Amino acid sequence: MSTDPTDSDFTPPELEEIAKLLPNYEIISFIAKGGMGAVYLARQKSLDREVAIKILPPHFGEDEEFRKSFETEAKSMAKLNHPNLVGIYDFGQVDGMLYIIMEMVHGNSLYFSAYGKTIDPEEAGRIVCEICRGLANAHEQDILHRDIKPANILLDLNASPKISDFGLARPVGDHESDTAFGTPGYTAPEVVHDPAAVDESTDLYSVGAILYELLTSKLPGKPYMPAANLVKCDPRFDEIIRKAMNSNPALRYRSATAMAKAIEEIINDKNKSSAANRLITAASPGIGTSHRRPTPPPVVQTSSSRPLLRNLIIIIVLLGAVYATWENYKASKTEREIENAGIIEQNKQKKLAADRENALRRANSTPKPPAIKPIPQQQPIPEIINEVAEPAPVEPEKFNELDDIHQTCADLIDGVKKSHEKRFTKNIEGYKSELHFLRRGLPAAAERKHGPMIDQMLKIAINNRIPDDFRKQGMSPQLSAILNTRLEQQKEIETDFLNKTEKTRNYYQKHLLTMKEKLKEDVFADNKILLVDQEIDAASKPGQAFVDYILKDR
Repeated sequence: MSTDPTDSDFTPPELEEIAKLLPNYEIISFIAKGGMGAVYLARQKSLDREVAIKILPPHFGEDEEFRKSFETEAKSMAKLNHPNLVGIYDFGQVDGMLYIIMEMVHGNSLYFSAYGKTIDPEEAGRIVCEICRGLANAHEQDILHRDIKPANILLDLNASPKISDFGLARPVGDHESDTAFGTPGYTAPEVVHDPAAVDESTDLYSVGAILYELLTSKLPGKPYMPAANLVKCDPRFDEIIRKAMNSNPALRYRSATAMAKAIEEIINDKNKSSAANRLITAASPGIGTSHRRPTPPPVVQTSSSRPLLRNLIIIIVLLGAVYATWENYKASKTEREIENAGIIEQNKQKKLAADRENALRRANSTPKPPAIKPIPQQQPIPEIINEVAEPAPVEPEKFNELDDIHQTCADLIDGVKKSHEKRFTKNIEGYKSELHFLRRGLPAAAERKHGPMIDQMLKIAINNRIPDDFRKQGMSPQLSAILNTRLEQQKEIETDFLNKTEKTRNYYQKHLLTMKEKLKEDVFADNKILLVDQEIDAASKPGQAFVDYILKDR
């Protein structure tokens, strides 16, 4: 497709807007935004099935040449039917925006699941084999992908890869309007230097790069460092990678099926070797004889272990569940601690009121003095002192309950803040790693062009935050995607932090009000009520203002 994909100012339509434009679909949620548009999770009402809807920016729909190419490619991709390809159900244009309806794949991209990790060679081989099988089906329909990379490979819940985002796809032999050059590090040299030489082997070049990256966690460099020198794997993997990534397209694999068979041969040999090692035979000498007992038939130990990547996905899901449970536990603990502090305060006030009531009762039970006879009017009337007037005030206890509940609230807010700071730090680390990873795969010319922008993006990350007003013209789609994804993650962390602090603030104010009502029953508690009123007023400001106040002495 020939158009400029660098428009990073595209604002994805709201869910309600998409629902009005596509009434046959129930729009459930927003999934992600990339350089070629935004993706939504939806339900197709007529067939009651989940689908993914991709909406392209309006400037694509305004290009007549692009619209024709889009329609041609969508029809071609709809012919593809393979378990390792994301299915295409429908396409069209609404309100000036092109859209495409696709199979919904629940899971993460290969980039998300494997970035920075070395994958077990057998599992890496399995994934790449399935990618090759999917590509073989596309190539049979005369469709090249031209942007094969981990971010465009989705892993379903069974860790089976599905090739997605044929955004740069076009029929074999169509090179007249090539302006998109794939992704640095995965793109074959002829895409840039000799578009007429682009064929099926161009996609296989990218697959070879993916295989090397899965094995070593790195992209191949120059000079080529064999994967077997970096990790423990079969040296034949290097033979496959070298052939797939040969600079001369004519010397690469001529079909994705041939590459898949070469990898399967390594995996099958390993499985045969493992099976042979698992054979257990037993022989015990007979008692009282020199002859051996007959050897029982070999027993093959079977293994129920699933491939490493599937186990990793399961572990990630379990960790997510554990994290959610832990967050709920901490929230419940916060509520209980504040409530307990309030109950303790109530009990103290009840005890204080009871002590005062007993003191008054004892004072009222004191015998009254005998009545005093009247004095004649002509004599001055002396002042008479009532010895049993009002009892002396009971000295109140030292008022430390307010300090205790303030300290409890501060401890809870401090814990929430530290927990979220760790999440901010992790987000920034991922942001910087993605930028360094992208830069490492850029050719020299592209590095000179985009290097200054990458430097700026690295410098803006201060105090574990990315300023959300950072916008630069000319930012590439890859850089824009990294920035937008990390800004969205940062916003989610900020929102979660403020929600938790607001919940704690509400409980804090509730118990301050309860404390004040109890103090009103005490005629000697005016000073305490004044202090509680001051605390209620200080804690009335929501958000960061409350956090700053409650933690001001830390």
